[in-house]
Amino acid sequence: MKRNKWATMMTSLMLLSSVAMGCTSNEGSQPSPTPNGQEPAKKAVNGKFEPPVTITTARVVGSDYVFINGETIQDNVHNKWAKEKLGIEIKDLWDTPDNAAYHTKIRLSLTTQNQLPDLFIVQDPNLIADLMQSGKVMDIQQAFDKYASERMKKLYSDNKSALNQVKANGKLLGLPIFSGGDGTNPVMWIRQDWLDQLNLKAPTTIEEFEKVMDAFTNQDPDGNGKKDTFGFSFAAKNGFSNWMSDASFVFGAYSGKFLPMSGDRPHWQKASDGTLKYGSIQPGIKDALGKMRDWYGKGYLDPELAALDEIKATESFIQGKSGIIAAPFWANGWPLGDVTKNNPNALVRAYPLPVGPDGKTARYNGLINEGKVMMFNKDFKHMDAFFLYMDKIYDSPFSTGDFKDGFFEGYDYAMVNGEPVYDPKKFPKPLEKAATSGKYNLFWNTPAIPFQGSKDWDYIYQGNKPETAGQKAITVADKEQIRAGALNYQLKNSNAPTEFIGSPTETQRSKGENLKTMELETFAKIIYGKEPLDKFDSFVADWKSKGGDQIEKEVNDWYKSVNQ
Repeated sequence: MKRNKWATMMTSLMLLSSVAMGCTSNEGSQPSPTPNGQEPAKKAVNGKFEPPVTITTARVVGSDYVFINGETIQDNVHNKWAKEKLGIEIKDLWDTPDNAAYHTKIRLSLTTQNQLPDLFIVQDPNLIADLMQSGKVMDIQQAFDKYASERMKKLYSDNKSALNQVKANGKLLGLPIFSGGDGTNPVMWIRQDWLDQLNLKAPTTIEEFEKVMDAFTNQDPDGNGKKDTFGFSFAAKNGFSNWMSDASFVFGAYSGKFLPMSGDRPHWQKASDGTLKYGSIQPGIKDALGKMRDWYGKGYLDPELAALDEIKATESFIQGKSGIIAAPFWANGWPLGDVTKNNPNALVRAYPLPVGPDGKTARYNGLINEGKVMMFNKDFKHMDAFFLYMDKIYDSPFSTGDFKDGFFEGYDYAMVNGEPVYDPKKFPKPLEKAATSGKYNLFWNTPAIPFQGSKDWDYIYQGNKPETAGQKAITVADKEQIRAGALNYQLKNSNAPTEFIGSPTETQRSKGENLKTMELETFAKIIYGKEPLDKFDSFVADWKSKGGDQIEKEVNDWYKSVNQ
């Protein structure tokens, strides 16, 4: 969309926003009735809360956070901005270095007297289900209707299916936090220097893919005189559809849109009769397993694939043992960029995923919020403050207001000759690494307008002049990453997101883990040649009789309930 059109729309929306959120009120006037019995603090004319309100939270603060000027997650430029600009004081009750520890602490709050923060992110689907049933989190529907700005309402209306994750019994028990929708979708990364060494072209079909794997396995692509390489790395420990080290496209080449499970999230797609069907038991899956079985027998695949998780599976590629991996468009920076540590002359390039014999194609597609949901303590009194804050943070993806060029000058961008610069080494006060001030907010990252990011990568790759802060930031990225980002957008028609995004059903929770184990073990044994290919048929029968049929009924009951 052109900038002038965005500007006109944003002006109108901001005017509507100020009315909807009640950002102006006469000093001393009585507050109007509010949802959930809340009594918001009075607001000054400029929209700042007086006196300031406090919002407590908790979060994961990992090694990917970069602070400067001696700041911390508790004391930083973002928190100072929130207090000075909005009258909102952010207080972390605690933080952890990883997701596992974080979710454990949240879960403990359900069984102990430990205080839940006012608001907090949850990414564990089982924990989301438990919180929704706990009575400890707030139904935010009334607060959303009253306090959310018009552009936030439109954003969620345009992506309303995401809300189904946190709907139950007519209540809205959380808010999905959008992360883009396709940032972890795979493209095919190939050792270009190996292709050049063997005078090969990148494969476009599964048949050509097989020929390249054969060459990478048998024709000494690294030129060391040893038969110590193979074709394709992927992870199968947690599932075959993965955000990293993915193999979903092989199944999509034979099944069309039905894919096997992804980690803790089974894959469900709408069938021709309008009902949801479980991907892993569809006929095309058997064909893909047969192909993988053949590849494994020929030495094209990592011999340890069934024991490898998403990151571990990248090691064979990084170490120069394999020549192909399916991973996100940004993966050439991390982790695949480490391939040059072992071979400084290694060249990695992105290509489209190969399609099936009749042109079928599908690939892993993360949720538009990657399973990230914000939930609210039932006793939280300032949803008005939260929605004011949320709209202000969205100035960044919308390129409006305080954050139209970036978050904080000298942290994640700098102005040079009147233009924003995003290369930290070119700041007036150069930095080795830019501060990750976009991660200091309550959402743990800059929230996104779904699918806008991938469009921007393609927009810049096509040679267009950058207009928004996001587009300008892309221009300083590695050229191959820009090309890969555009490729990711161009592959959008192969996206196959799961249609079931609700909390695990009753039978999924009681029998899902056993069914998952049976599935992973059966698929691995078929690929390894320890079971005949026809074992897939008995697996399907077992899956259905041991709880699968009941799960299918529950999933479709949910689907009907959220689509009435």
